[in-house]
Amino acid sequence: MPGRRAVVLLSGGLDSATAFAAARAEGFECYALSFDYGQRHDRELESARRVAAALGAKQHLVLRLDLRAIGGSALTADIPVPKGRSGEAIGIGIPVTYVPARNTVFLSHALAWAEVLESSDIFIGANALDYSVSGDSQIWVHHQESAELMSIERFHGLEHSDYHTIAVDLGTLQLQWRRVTARLRHPTAGKRCFKVLLERGHEITITEDHSLFTLDLGTNTPVPVKGSSLEPGMPIATPFDLSEVAAPWRDDLPSVDLSALPSSQRSLFRRRSLKIEAGRITNRLGRTRIPIQFPLTDDFLYIVGLWLAEGGKELDSRTSTLALSIGGIPGAVKTLTSFLAQFDVSVSRSSQNNYDYAIHSSVMAALFRHVGLYGTAKRAQKKFPGFFWRLSQRQRRVLVAGLWDGDGSHVLKGEAIFAQKSHALVDGLYHCLLLDGIFPSLKKGAHQQKLLILRGSKDFRRFSALYPLRHTSKRNSLERAAARKGRDQTTGLWKCPGLWDAVAAASLPPGEKTRIYNSGGKYDISFRAQRSAFRAVPALKALTDSRLAFLRVIGVQETALSHMYDLSVEGAENFVANGILAHNSGYPDCRPEYIEAFERMANLATKAGVEGTSRLRIHTPLISLTKGQIVRRGVELGVDFALTWSCYEPEPDGRACGLCDSCLLRRKGFAEAGLSDPVPAAH
Repeated sequence: MPGRRAVVLLSGGLDSATAFAAARAEGFECYALSFDYGQRHDRELESARRVAAALGAKQHLVLRLDLRAIGGSALTADIPVPKGRSGEAIGIGIPVTYVPARNTVFLSHALAWAEVLESSDIFIGANALDYSVSGDSQIWVHHQESAELMSIERFHGLEHSDYHTIAVDLGTLQLQWRRVTARLRHPTAGKRCFKVLLERGHEITITEDHSLFTLDLGTNTPVPVKGSSLEPGMPIATPFDLSEVAAPWRDDLPSVDLSALPSSQRSLFRRRSLKIEAGRITNRLGRTRIPIQFPLTDDFLYIVGLWLAEGGKELDSRTSTLALSIGGIPGAVKTLTSFLAQFDVSVSRSSQNNYDYAIHSSVMAALFRHVGLYGTAKRAQKKFPGFFWRLSQRQRRVLVAGLWDGDGSHVLKGEAIFAQKSHALVDGLYHCLLLDGIFPSLKKGAHQQKLLILRGSKDFRRFSALYPLRHTSKRNSLERAAARKGRDQTTGLWKCPGLWDAVAAASLPPGEKTRIYNSGGKYDISFRAQRSAFRAVPALKALTDSRLAFLRVIGVQETALSHMYDLSVEGAENFVANGILAHNSGYPDCRPEYIEAFERMANLATKAGVEGTSRLRIHTPLISLTKGQIVRRGVELGVDFALTWSCYEPEPDGRACGLCDSCLLRRKGFAEAGLSDPVPAAH
């Protein structure tokens, strides 16, 4: 049997040369495979021959293919090669230099040669930028009949299935559910990461090469901007109304299954063991009996909201008492008493004051613990119950009404505030309100509290109409504030030359442009203009009809994380994370999910894979490295980069142009590595 053989795809560029050296360093006997496919930069083939010889290829095979007959790329057709683009522009969309299915074609031939060589290993220098966000970033996930908000780290660990997330159609700027085609986890040790803070309290942590969306000030279109290029004052795209994609939460959740409650709480109470009798859960005394399929009535949901606001119980508590301070909330005691009476559970008032009440029931205490309602405000442990995101949006409004009646404020000086040390509770409330088109601010408060703040008559109007508060004076204060006229420019259009150019170029009735200039505030110093002022301008229709706000960056802090996460989304180059629009792009056949899918296919399509004698592996040693890291790695492995070639369109004198995307990325890589490129460029 032969030794460890590997087929290495060798283009002659710095990536493939470094991948070849990495294979050699792992002890493989390397067989180099290059392609003369009609590329305009065939100069790379000479470099491939020189690299193969220098690195000791056992054999170097050059196959001839005619991809110019297919075309579709600036490298194989009469399409201009982009030159002089910025780093941000290079990262937008799939570039015109992408050759359709090139890596699929190349890997298929490599697979065939590997079979002949009895090799189980293929190396490719694929390199995908880490468009990554931190694991605690909250994303929307829709699966079959349910949808919920969860961390991207948790989503990454879910079983394989068909999932969708919320993204923006960049053509229409409308929010849509789109299928997730891959979930990725990248090592980011040594990579710069940035914590980004926006003006209304939004935060997200991204890698240096991950992009959010800013506004092109000349064209009024959302465009990506990398983390390393973010600056204070820059506008960032942030969805402010998810009501149009809230359909997954239309139907009420009738009940929650408590069949696992007795076993899960067996050691909670020393004297009272829980058990199931005749489809109901009871304790040793047998007086309190609740159904296994516990109904999620509006009264129960309202009580859960009150508990989150005014109740609390230590996570390790073993007592059977639930305590709430609800005496000051109109109607709360009556609601609690009448609801529990049906289960023969009584409510007692404290002998010390008229505010504190207690429920003495091991069954109810176990129920609260089972659904995740233990925790105290003092220790910042409160969070919504496990079934919260399975509720309909209508049911969540009932629960939030109890929460606001307990912890939310009246409208004072134009603001209504919800404050909690339990930040997860505040964040969950924010996202719940966003599904109703209510756009709160988030802010740090005193004593480690996080504040959710409602401002503006529109938000007061929607909140008072949709959320059934039972606290009369709080509801009345919201309704009064909703009736006041005001101008909320937070969700307005960003003032920029492109905005006024669109107005100037529009064909409008006499006097209409003047009205737009005046009502849009062209001559004041504010950052944003009223969105409604521009409804009549056809070129701005997508923007005015969108549910995207553009919030200013107010802080960028460099940080470090060991791993970051990403999604690939079908038909979109973005997804919503922490309420911010995050970007995802690049060559589609360089992404890890593509490599993994091809490897799975290869093991179904080869003799060795079917017979089970060996499993083919596709190695991508550079997949998550920056260009600078690739250069440093190549130097460590002894690659002579003077032999390599990257330029898509060389100058007549044979020098690299220095202006095409590949030249610019190469230049960036050597600069990041602190080295000089040994290959001269004209520019």
